[in-house]
Amino acid sequence: MIFSLRLCLVIGLMTILVGCAAPSMGTRPVADVASDPKAAELNMRLGINYMQRGDYEIALEKLQKALTQNPNLASAHNTIALLYQTLKQIDQAEYHFKQAITRQTNYSSAHNNYGVFLCQQGQFNEAEQQFLEAIKNPLYTSVAQAYENAGLCVGRIPDATLAESYFRKALQLEPRLAKSLVNMAELSYLDIDYESALAYIKRYQQAAQWTPKALLVAIKIVNRLNDPNAVASYALLLKAKFPDSDEALAVKKGLY
Repeated sequence: MIFSLRLCLVIGLMTILVGCAAPSMGTRPVADVASDPKAAELNMRLGINYMQRGDYEIALEKLQKALTQNPNLASAHNTIALLYQTLKQIDQAEYHFKQAITRQTNYSSAHNNYGVFLCQQGQFNEAEQQFLEAIKNPLYTSVAQAYENAGLCVGRIPDATLAESYFRKALQLEPRLAKSLVNMAELSYLDIDYESALAYIKRYQQAAQWTPKALLVAIKIVNRLNDPNAVASYALLLKAKFPDSDEALAVKKGLY
């Protein structure tokens, strides 16, 4: 079973900056610099803006400055960790994620982001614990996404039973979560519960845009339900929308 790696980050996924020089470890706070919390907050927000625009070099400069001005600003540690993660600077990303959750233990977004980071490094159990830490905070507004992330991550162990429990919790909170719906469809299919699988894929169809994975899952389900017209319809859609995908190639070979 293949679970998607596209877990939910607090400020979204970002492309890798091509040709950027590897940043130094000089982002660690300087102890003898006077704290300037207001200026640090401003530079942190500027850093986020530049990140979202893809100006990673300037973003790094602003975030480094923010941490020099206020080494205790957990949000700046979280943000620069996300930037280092995007730049594939793994050690520095981990250092700043740890700083964020150490300096603000109930910082759920940082726990969630650190969980995504750990899952991408193959540390699935450690990642799960970070998602659960995020969920503990009653004021956290993205609990459903944290449950979904936990499901996606433990599914890579693989632990299908635990993954299903997290997806169900996510869908109880947000019934239209696309990744939870398509993964529940796939899990129901593997459990030979094709009617439930079809119900989940129909809910997915109403909630999100088709992906190659979702269409392949749909094809597998309706094939097991002996609905050749539905198979042909989904297959035609897959080939039209994603002709070069691995899923389209699999369907062309009849591997469903």
